[in-house]
Amino acid sequence: MTHYLLDTNIISHVTKPAPSAKLSAWMAGQVDEDLFIASLTVAEIRRGLLEKPAGKKRRALERWFAGPEGPQALFAGRILPFDEAAGLVWARLMAEGTAIGRPRNALDTIIAAVAEANNCVVVTDNEKDFAGVKIVNPLRTAT
Repeated sequence: MTHYLLDTNIISHVTKPAPSAKLSAWMAGQVDEDLFIASLTVAEIRRGLLEKPAGKKRRALERWFAGPEGPQALFAGRILPFDEAAGLVWARLMAEGTAIGRPRNALDTIIAAVAEANNCVVVTDNEKDFAGVKIVNPLRTAT
């Protein structure tokens, strides 16, 4: 069985009023227990909410975030931390990127490190920043 770590951009796509048909089909074909998010994803979503101007849209997003369809509720027990093991993987991935002249984005690399430390495949449409990491991009292909 394969475990998947959903990148923050995948969560954003899924919550759109009209998400990608390919992504919806891929998600429908997965078992919830095989889908995880990183604690960083919760933080990135919360930061995005806090940076939105006050108003109707922000209030609606805050209700979603705190409610039963929000990431903490939907992924209860399946939110993976950036712990010591992931930290060591992160250091290696960052150093490898620097060594080949392609510095990595620190936040994306945290997600990659959490995935590798927990034997997960990253689900993302950000293939460039996850080069060299096991990924699946359901927005590109339906496999």
